[in-house]
Amino acid sequence: MIFKKMTCALVFAASPWAAPPAMAQSYQANVRGLMMSCTSYYGEPVMIIVNDTLPDLGVAHRNYDDAPAIELNPRATRLFSAIVAQWWFLHECAHHALSPSANNETSADCFAIRQLRDYGLLQSPVQLREFQQQLSGLEGTRMGHLPGPLRVQNLIDCVYS
Repeated sequence: MIFKKMTCALVFAASPWAAPPAMAQSYQANVRGLMMSCTSYYGEPVMIIVNDTLPDLGVAHRNYDDAPAIELNPRATRLFSAIVAQWWFLHECAHHALSPSANNETSADCFAIRQLRDYGLLQSPVQLREFQQQLSGLEGTRMGHLPGPLRVQNLIDCVYS
């Protein structure tokens, strides 16, 4: 897999999410106390759209003018710990940061968990177990997301490789 370093500002903030209205847009997001941003494989800043009506935790896409974007649903991510919410942001960022030939769901999962590890956000086996427990109940999707137990095993393999 070919990875380019994406931007992730490690600035801790007081509120769990900035309190934007639905569909607020910026190039940084306060993801559960951590200001995060993303840069695409091509060096483009990725727009972050906070959309509390999104029927998912998050999604990566190109918007109407073909600019890279990530939409996040803070209501959905509140069901998980901060580290899972941050991982989800990084997973969506990976869909823009990975080379087109390496952009798939499993690679995005791996990219995200390694970023958490490399930025020092995932530091202990206890954190990893808590992370595993939260993701293990997820169902697989037609988009290529593996069922929780398989996804968790792949993530463990990624974090230790």
